Amino acid sequence: MKTLFRYILLYKKVFIQAVMQNLAYPQNFVVWMLVDITWAVVNIGFFRILLFNIPEISGWNFDQLAIPLGILYLLNTVIWGFFYGNMNAIPEYINKGELDLLLTKPVNSQFIVSTRQIGLGSLPSSAAGIYLLWYGFQVNHVPWRMAIIIPLAIFAAGVISYSLWLMTVTLSFWTNRLYNVPELFAHAVDIARYPVAIFRQPARFILTFILPFAILGFLPAEIILGRISPVWILWPLGLTILFLFLSSKFWQFSLKRYQSASS
Repeated sequence: MKTLFRYILLYKKVFIQAVMQNLAYPQNFVVWMLVDITWAVVNIGFFRILLFNIPEISGWNFDQLAIPLGILYLLNTVIWGFFYGNMNAIPEYINKGELDLLLTKPVNSQFIVSTRQIGLGSLPSSAAGIYLLWYGFQVNHVPWRMAIIIPLAIFAAGVISYSLWLMTVTLSFWTNRLYNVPELFAHAVDIARYPVAIFRQPARFILTFILPFAILGFLPAEIILGRISPVWILWPLGLTILFLFLSSKFWQFSLKRYQSASS
């Protein structure tokens, strides 16, 4: 418990420092927020225009799609705000030998490489997500007690995404120069915007059980809409433990491949 409190306190200091760094360049901060707003409008408009011409996508109309899209926009805030900068930096640390300095810190190395940078430019995604969820709950007459599923879903989706992303970027320990690896995963998550039913086997199986993008937004949405039992939320929550464990083991295994700047 004492160790947990220590890491929470450390992360609080990192977060405060990150906020100060973001606000030190207000023009850059504003530009990124405008970019994020533009992408939110474009993505929502895409589904709105698409569903003007067809009634539904694999059993989902626009009013119902508002709920999984809202969850995924909140997840987008987590991915681009808390993970992207850190995952993008790991291949550079490895290639330049800068990981040496981090490995000498008296904290868990996985923790420190995963939390050094925080971006606030994706905050509009959270606003878009909240609006879509409010709209989805209203038009589908969903009881507000079902909103308890949302934080559980965001937590599970965030941990699963982080774990898969970390295992992807640690491949740089074997190649040293895979600077584009973080981009691969960041854009692969876009698959989660579409119902898994539109994919054929074996892609549907892979996206549900191996690389579980399919459960990040649509499984919680099905629970909220009453299509499946609330007990199904245990599936992504259980996967958080599994994937976090795998990411930790893979990180420790990958460190053995690291050739430091002094070696």
